[in-house]
Amino acid sequence: VVSTQSTGIRDAVEAAAKAFPGWSGKSGFNRSQILYFLAENICRRKEDFAEVIAQSTGRKYDDGMQEVDTSLQRLFMAAAWADKFSSSPWEQKDPVGVIGITAPAQWPMLGLCSLLGPAIAAGNTVVVLPSDKFPLVAADLCQVIATSDIPGGVVNMVYGAQSPLSLALAQHQHVQAVWYFGYPEGCHVLTKEGVENNKQVWCEEYDKRKWNSLVQGTGYTINKHCYNNKVVVMPPGDTFAN
Repeated sequence: VVSTQSTGIRDAVEAAAKAFPGWSGKSGFNRSQILYFLAENICRRKEDFAEVIAQSTGRKYDDGMQEVDTSLQRLFMAAAWADKFSSSPWEQKDPVGVIGITAPAQWPMLGLCSLLGPAIAAGNTVVVLPSDKFPLVAADLCQVIATSDIPGGVVNMVYGAQSPLSLALAQHQHVQAVWYFGYPEGCHVLTKEGVENNKQVWCEEYDKRKWNSLVQGTGYTINKHCYNNKVVVMPPGDTFAN
């Protein structure tokens, strides 16, 4: 689903909720192959994405290409992780459900891919609010997603001013988690809404995380928000009997 209206939040969430059972029911290996295919398709259009980033942001072409290359690394890494989000006899990992993501505006491709990849790799479906300053990058990314075997409803983009759309996501009862990377005021409002609506909320100010850093842009700090972690407690007598 791609929309530019605030009412599109409703349609996007509905599509994400409908797609969740099928997507989360796929094996981690199957999701990983789809993510690899997505990354490979983006790789074929690297120059186009770098040009759009450069023209949209006013940065140099080489800077745009570096952002594309790092974004591809994030997606390939998420694909490699997709079959690692598995449960063990002692720990159950379930996808969160529908996640509303407000992507960092200053990194129109890298911030989006760093969050989108792990979220869907873990079996979640997403409603994404891409950068409202540089939306053309996300629009081009949508075209690639549509031709990369990702089922309809797994990734939904809603374009427009991030602040009011983020609030609409936080207030929607069928959104299980909200990830927000924006202004301090938004963090405060969405945290309050998350408490009132019983949602998982991950809020950070837009300039606090270095998305081009391997440490801050990947790994456990992001993956831990992608699933519900349940510890299985078994009485010692049942576990170690005989």
